[in-house]
Amino acid sequence: MPPPLAPPPTAAAGPLPVALADFLQSGVSITVAACGERQVPSIAKAVGCRVSADGRTVTLLLFSGPAEPVLRDLRRHPSVAVCFSRPSTHQTVQLKSPAVRLEAPAPDDRAVARRCLDRLTVDLLGLGFPPAMLETFFWHEGDPMVALSFEPGDAFAQTPGPGAGQALAR
Repeated sequence: MPPPLAPPPTAAAGPLPVALADFLQSGVSITVAACGERQVPSIAKAVGCRVSADGRTVTLLLFSGPAEPVLRDLRRHPSVAVCFSRPSTHQTVQLKSPAVRLEAPAPDDRAVARRCLDRLTVDLLGLGFPPAMLETFFWHEGDPMVALSFEPGDAFAQTPGPGAGQALAR
């Protein structure tokens, strides 16, 4: 007999704390995960993040070409899990949402993405990654950008250690 299905993610749980919103927008590594019809996962790297002034909406910025498998899955099944991690410290937070919206980027979103990626690059340079490799991996100049917005439902501490997996207070 197959295992029971996991309960659906909870609805949005109010605004994000300011410190968490600041962390999400500070130039961290952002991994977006979705799944397709056969429950096969897909992942993509977002290059930037912005949090609405009221702390209720998170918008991720992705290049559409490299993110196509995730975007395809989200069009069919709009649930998402997103990990935000600072490579030099391994500080990691995971947000989940049962409903995402794919939108056109705002006029200044490319600049937001560039600022976030530049900050992430500084962190990764300290770990010995070559600048040209990082630019090639993350930045796709001629590729259209897409904005993925959601109201976070569940939030978890995922920094390795004894607190990993604990729900974050909202």
